[in-house]
Amino acid sequence: MIEYFNMLKKEEVGRFEKYLNSPFFNSNKSILILFEYLKPLYPEIKKENISKSVISSVVYGEKKMNDVKIRKLLSDFGILMESFLIRSAEDESSPGSRVLLLNALRERGMVKRFEKEYRDLSKSQKSSFSKDESFYNDQVNMLSEYYNFNLVNFKNSEAECLQMKSDLLDMKFLFSKLHTFYEMLDNEGSRNRGQYFNRTFYDELMEFTENNLAHIKDSHPNVFIIYHVLRMNETLKDDYLNTILTYLKSKHRKFSKKSLSHFYNYITSYYTTKINAGHIRYRQDLISVYMKMMKEELFLIDNIITDAEFNSVVNTALAEGEYRWVNRFIEHYREYLGKSFADDIYNLAKAKYYFHMSNYEKIFAHLNQVDIKDPTYYINSKFLLGRVYYERGETERVHYILDNLIQYKRNKKILSAEQQKSIVLYIRFMTELIKLSDIPGIEKDTKKLIKTQLRKEMSNSDGLIPGLNWFRSKLSTA
Repeated sequence: MIEYFNMLKKEEVGRFEKYLNSPFFNSNKSILILFEYLKPLYPEIKKENISKSVISSVVYGEKKMNDVKIRKLLSDFGILMESFLIRSAEDESSPGSRVLLLNALRERGMVKRFEKEYRDLSKSQKSSFSKDESFYNDQVNMLSEYYNFNLVNFKNSEAECLQMKSDLLDMKFLFSKLHTFYEMLDNEGSRNRGQYFNRTFYDELMEFTENNLAHIKDSHPNVFIIYHVLRMNETLKDDYLNTILTYLKSKHRKFSKKSLSHFYNYITSYYTTKINAGHIRYRQDLISVYMKMMKEELFLIDNIITDAEFNSVVNTALAEGEYRWVNRFIEHYREYLGKSFADDIYNLAKAKYYFHMSNYEKIFAHLNQVDIKDPTYYINSKFLLGRVYYERGETERVHYILDNLIQYKRNKKILSAEQQKSIVLYIRFMTELIKLSDIPGIEKDTKKLIKTQLRKEMSNSDGLIPGLNWFRSKLSTA
């Protein structure tokens, strides 16, 4: 676990220090010495900083390394970090933790304290608008504690809490299954569509939801949304999208930022699907949603933005000519990218930005910093560099890029089938583009015909063509 110390947030490092200094959690002074050594190195702790020989010297002041003692220290440090992360996830004021308190109070027979805690928790849960899987779990467990607490009294009277528990279990099952159906659909769309999941209870649950939609809309908003998200992606009909947008507009303030982030991710994913299918008109709607998400800080889930979402925003905004906005986006969200490829993602995004601004000189400084070890960013940097050289009229250098890509494609072990196809399509259309510009004296009508044929071929392509809009602009008949 020690190698993950860099991944803690700044405020977590401070709380972890207090945790380790508490005798209740830690009585090993060697662990405190190790922490004090690591703290100044955070967040740039390197492997050589935590070698066994270094730790032996720093913690124990011993040149001769005791391997068993070092491994025990590292193991204990890791166990304490895991325990700290678990306690951090279980906020003491969260409903889940309060249900555990109910259990402890009930088992110890603390009647008055149990009754007060149950009333307070029930009131808190009733005021909750958003209802996800955690909510249903907490409610079901809370009602179980209440039933067991009053078991003797319920022997001669109706236990209404059991009906409530049963209804909540139905909704928990419904929400979980609908969400899983959506994940299945999404996964099928990203791989071989000939392979499908077995959707047990699908027809029954969809029928149940439709028959109870009015009640679900009022009392179970998360179920209402995920049902429409699933329908939207199954049918690709805007009716379901519009229902979601209208519902979110009316209930916007009642949802947490984290919930809204998930909901708007569903919407942007739908728009992206439409755009990739050739419906470019959705691009303006997508950029409008992106701008709303940035304004309301909805891009971050667990304080991270994924590289896929980051790149999607950049590509869409650049295609729509929102240059100033996208530059702000790039700079603002740079620090929230996953650390593994953050620099590559940022530098490639800045290079794309300068390309669209026709500021070719600034592109090279960023592309030169893209790590060639990662195939995704390597080939994308080459795709962009080829277009830069074409715009500068340096066709010999374009050929050199194409030769690089041909050689790189031969290493099939590191490239996915989609990446290999993208390379083939890029080489194909860039080669044809160069031919059109290099052939002297070609008839205007002949050139127009060739361009028309190439554009048609692009439209019928079943693979992703890197820089498609740029190619189309170069093949315009004007």
